[in-house]
Amino acid sequence: MSPQFSTTNVPAGIEPATSLDPRLEGLMRIAQAAETATTLEQLLHRSLIELCQLCQADRAFVLLLDASGRTTLACTHPSPDDAPALTLDSLAGAMDVLQMRHPMVIHTETTQGERDAALLRACGVQTMIVAPLIASDEALGVLAVGSAYAARVFGAEDVAFIRALSSQMALAIASFRSRDAAERRTQELKTLNDIAATITSTLDTREVYRLVVQQLSDYFHVEAGSLLLLDESTGDLEFVMTIEGGEEKLAGIRVPAGQGVVGHVVRTRQWEIVHDVACDPRFYRKISETTGFPTRSILCVPMIAKGRVIGAIELLNKIGGDFDEEEALRLMRMAAFIAVAIENARLFQQVAAGRDRMASILHSTADGILMADMRGEIQLANPPAVRICACSEETLIGRRIDDVVAELQARAHEVSTPAWGQNVSTPVQISDLALTDGVHRYVRLLRLPVYDAQSEPRGELLILRDITQERELEQLREDYTSMLVHDLRAPLTSIMNGIMMLQRGIVGPVSEQQQELLKIAYQGCQTMLHLINTLLDISKLERGQMTLDLKPLPIFSVIDQAIERLQHLASSCHVTIEQRLAPYLPPVEIDGDKIVRVLQNLLDNAIKFSPTQSVVTIGAFLSGGSSAPPEDAPVHVPIIGKEHLVVWVQDRGPGIPPAYFQRIFEKFGQVRGRKVRGTGLGLTFCRLAVEAHGGRIWVESVEGSGSVFAFALPVKRDN
Repeated sequence: MSPQFSTTNVPAGIEPATSLDPRLEGLMRIAQAAETATTLEQLLHRSLIELCQLCQADRAFVLLLDASGRTTLACTHPSPDDAPALTLDSLAGAMDVLQMRHPMVIHTETTQGERDAALLRACGVQTMIVAPLIASDEALGVLAVGSAYAARVFGAEDVAFIRALSSQMALAIASFRSRDAAERRTQELKTLNDIAATITSTLDTREVYRLVVQQLSDYFHVEAGSLLLLDESTGDLEFVMTIEGGEEKLAGIRVPAGQGVVGHVVRTRQWEIVHDVACDPRFYRKISETTGFPTRSILCVPMIAKGRVIGAIELLNKIGGDFDEEEALRLMRMAAFIAVAIENARLFQQVAAGRDRMASILHSTADGILMADMRGEIQLANPPAVRICACSEETLIGRRIDDVVAELQARAHEVSTPAWGQNVSTPVQISDLALTDGVHRYVRLLRLPVYDAQSEPRGELLILRDITQERELEQLREDYTSMLVHDLRAPLTSIMNGIMMLQRGIVGPVSEQQQELLKIAYQGCQTMLHLINTLLDISKLERGQMTLDLKPLPIFSVIDQAIERLQHLASSCHVTIEQRLAPYLPPVEIDGDKIVRVLQNLLDNAIKFSPTQSVVTIGAFLSGGSSAPPEDAPVHVPIIGKEHLVVWVQDRGPGIPPAYFQRIFEKFGQVRGRKVRGTGLGLTFCRLAVEAHGGRIWVESVEGSGSVFAFALPVKRDN
């Protein structure tokens, strides 16, 4: 007949019936052991030995709950070598005491319940006391002591003793755990401090990665550790450092986006523990197969810096145990610090690399460069700027940029009037200086604002460009052109006079065919003479020697003259010229001949570059002052202050690339790749003639949609 089992709950507060002196001495010895023991295992082992002796018991054990709530067999007496081994499944019934939170006595003859019976059988005892281990109202585990003899009955005295001992052991366990947690935290901080010292002591990111992985591998006692960084362009994770057995491996190997446990961690931004990779379908086996490294378990956490995942840390094969939640949380804390430190190190390296590249550019460029902050104080000066300013870099740094410009202008014996670059998104102030410091040279000053990535102003840039060679070549070209023009003009005039005499028959009769040939020759000479006169006019305008015959003239009469001169060309090209003049335009004080030539050049270009059966439009309106341009004006008028008369010519041709907007107004400047080509002087004459009137000229164009040339002339009204 099987024994009957029952469970007896012993109420709290029972006083022992006999003297507790021996047991008090035992409690004192256990307390002393708590003070002298160096590890929790040592304390538990001594306590269980003492407990078995005092209670005349044959078996005792302690079950503890870890940080994640899992049960572990912390200590047993006798040891598994001297008694049947205990398993967590067989001891599950002992954990029921935590719900009651007071001791429980189990005996084979008076107890019922399969879990209790299984517990007694597993421990090989007939009777047992199970007590909860509670400290600061936190359940830490259970303490159990049992006897193999059914005659041994645990009474109230035993229960009271076990209660006192369990309380004392619970406090000691809590103390050991607090000390262990403090030591782990201290070690964690030391590791972080070592990592921080590593990162700040070197600019070599590879060395930073190596030392970080080595520190983590040593701290967590693993066989291998890896650091992976996210490639934001592809989503792949790249192994930047792996240390296995003290050797670096896998550098440059990639894990495709979303693959493996590490891909899952980066995607979810949560840590992950895999105790057995063979049972986890997420495991990316290709890396292990390539390296031959046997991966058994993984602890992987994301690296998050400033709310952005930059990579992951992966630890493989815990030595002497399994990864647990506490280690995962600890690695998460460390990864947060490491991520920020690595990101800062990478940014610092990028800034340093950018600074070095900038320094190389500044030192290698032939232009002098001065950069000032928002207060106008110079923060940067390169060697060419130092040479041009004739002072040391230390002297320039901190000076006001306006003072440096004023000093350069004071040294110059010739200063051109500052001008503003046209048709550019950033206004550029340009002026030329002629300096004589032992060697005569020309320097062009270009001042322009500096903006950051958000288009916010951050300072000012002054470029000092040595244009001496450019000026000398320009002067040589001008001298040669002037000489050539003057030398060509006289013989060309003689040729034209000779052709005219032949046409009149002074030297004899001329046939009709001969007349046609002489006419062609004369027209060619006229074209060449016009080119020579244009060159002479440009030269005079550049030197300021052109005299203007200024008279108040109605603009419509000037436009009519220009159209009349080009009507034949327009008809032959099947192009229509139309006018769009605003009403009530006032007279403007101009040199009529010069402005007619300006319009003639603009119309001539518009006709030549327009397709057949198209329209060339010429118009005029007032702008500035109290006048506003019409809403349908095809050209945007820049801010010009006082009232101006704006004249514009629009074609439907191929358009002009923005890169040529300024170049075409320079001498011999033309758009490359065009079938129709001119001399490259017409627009130069237009610019100089308009500027001589105190106006300005510009172009607006979209490739494939035609161009609009416009110029503005100041209007003087009688008060």
